[in-house]
Amino acid sequence: MLYDWIISLPMMLCFFWCIFFAVRFHHGSAEPRVTGTIYLFYIATTILYTDHWLYFSGHPSFLGEWSYFVVNLCVYPLYYAYLRALTRTKISFEVPFLLLPAALATVIFPLNVCFRWGVEDSIQLIARLCFAAQIAWVVIRGYRLIKATRQRLDNNYTDDRSYLLQPTHTLLLLVGITAVASMLLNLLGRDWFDGSILVAIPAVLMSILLYGLGYVAAHTFMPKETIAPETEEEEDKALRMTTEETDALMNQIATVLREQKLFASPDLTIQDLATAVGSNRTYVSNCINHRTGLSFSQYIARYRVEHAQQILRDPGYNSDKEAVADAIALSGFAAEQTFYRVFKELTGETPLQYRHNNLQ
Repeated sequence: MLYDWIISLPMMLCFFWCIFFAVRFHHGSAEPRVTGTIYLFYIATTILYTDHWLYFSGHPSFLGEWSYFVVNLCVYPLYYAYLRALTRTKISFEVPFLLLPAALATVIFPLNVCFRWGVEDSIQLIARLCFAAQIAWVVIRGYRLIKATRQRLDNNYTDDRSYLLQPTHTLLLLVGITAVASMLLNLLGRDWFDGSILVAIPAVLMSILLYGLGYVAAHTFMPKETIAPETEEEEDKALRMTTEETDALMNQIATVLREQKLFASPDLTIQDLATAVGSNRTYVSNCINHRTGLSFSQYIARYRVEHAQQILRDPGYNSDKEAVADAIALSGFAAEQTFYRVFKELTGETPLQYRHNNLQ
């Protein structure tokens, strides 16, 4: 009884998320490409772990072996397609390239059975090597993709939208750790676990990961971007700025921020600042990055915290609650949670601790 429950656990979890994302997709998701790709991912995993369940429950079949063989080579490429959709990155040659082994397996596996070529061991070895290569590609490229997207958002917006990708970033690290286990389990083969309670190891491990993937995907959203990606020409021009030009622009940026208090706008963008200083947004972004070592979002956060500190030091407030509320509202922070987190990161104190220690 326990054995039957264990071997069915990953299948049931995948089926749950498959239904969840199917409902979301067919009810008109705001991001159909994102929902569609994660939906396809869970369709594939549901088929994969249904094949697992049939195999370990003693009902193997040619169709089940075939689908397991093919779908196993689809899972990680489909998850990578989801990451590209989530980060609004164009589908490139990578996804079709990663799915190529699955396409070849769709044809080669039945041909080998029909014509009795007797190369099952060779096909399985190649498939396992392809599976390992897919995992390495998806984890490394996925990590870079999310990191680059967060940097892009931090260099364009100040409303903390890059923080929305943090769960996916963290989960991808977990995927990397679990991927190592997946490769080892894949090399051992399913026969090694057949009929043994040791099947609980891969079953529980993959169930935790599959649930985590679904949970994070269900709660991760990318807000609409209003700034178009930088062109190569803009980037090249920005890199050719002289030291004198950079110094002058940096001084102008600091002056505008302090005099006009642009940082007080919660939805301030790099384009807004560039317009205020009469420059190109790429120049402004590169100038801030290279001179301060900070992203645009981090740079503005320092102005906001500095202004919040001035408010918190003011003894004219009747209560700490009023002082903190004004510090949030007048410094440009879009959310209270963001204010507390950023303030603590930059000062080492909570807003209340800072106020009590620095009242004028």
